[in-house]
Amino acid sequence: MAKSKVESSVDLAAIVLTSKIPEFWVDSPHAWFYRIEAMLAPQKLSDDSRFDIVVSKLTKEAIQQVTDLLMDPPDGKKFESLKTRLLAIYEESKNRQLQKLISEMDQKPSQLLRRMRELAKEKIPDNTLRMLWQGHLPSPLRAVLAATESKDLDSLAVLADNVFETTRATHVSEVSQQQPSTSKETDLIMAEIAKLTMKVEQLERSNARSRPQQRNWNHSRSASRTGSRARFASRRTPESPDWLCFYHYWFRTKAKRCNEPCSWKSSPEN
Repeated sequence: MAKSKVESSVDLAAIVLTSKIPEFWVDSPHAWFYRIEAMLAPQKLSDDSRFDIVVSKLTKEAIQQVTDLLMDPPDGKKFESLKTRLLAIYEESKNRQLQKLISEMDQKPSQLLRRMRELAKEKIPDNTLRMLWQGHLPSPLRAVLAATESKDLDSLAVLADNVFETTRATHVSEVSQQQPSTSKETDLIMAEIAKLTMKVEQLERSNARSRPQQRNWNHSRSASRTGSRARFASRRTPESPDWLCFYHYWFRTKAKRCNEPCSWKSSPEN
């Protein structure tokens, strides 16, 4: 018997609708059903049609989980039975969702509050929810919220977001900059550099004596460089009377700092 125009129209609508429905969201089954039910509602489809549409959007792994329902479906409420089974398999428990949510602290405080509200589904009063929410915020945020007189959750969430963004920006700025060394650390580093410089110059002089002289100008430049630092190279410890600190050794009259011990101030040549 040929189908009526009404039946053909319904079948065509179901085909068009099926092409618009996304594949089953294994990681978010509840949201997926919420979406497709909103799409199916205006079409006034039968229970069998809704059941078939869901099956056509399941992944291979999901179908393996509901094979018994496909092979021997219930007489009625096939769609609801399939939905209940899929949610039981893929939807995480409320406790697990909350634990996962709390561990993802890169989100804003308002996002955390919004998801906690969704999980609570109005079963938890605002006072209790506020305590739970604030208990999972970083210490600086809890301190700020404790100092405010407002008890409105939405207002507190806006304030917490502002503090969260400010502290996160400050933290990123601090991490991106090198921490300045203390004066003592700087002096130790400079002393090590001076020792290494002295060793390098000693090696240069040793190499210069071991190889034959080739050019007069090269010999003159080497002698000049060696002579300018000979006094420093001969000093092996800061206890020497003519010891110069790192800054005066390298910069002489242009030195901006001076570390003790240093003979520069009392040196007759200055």
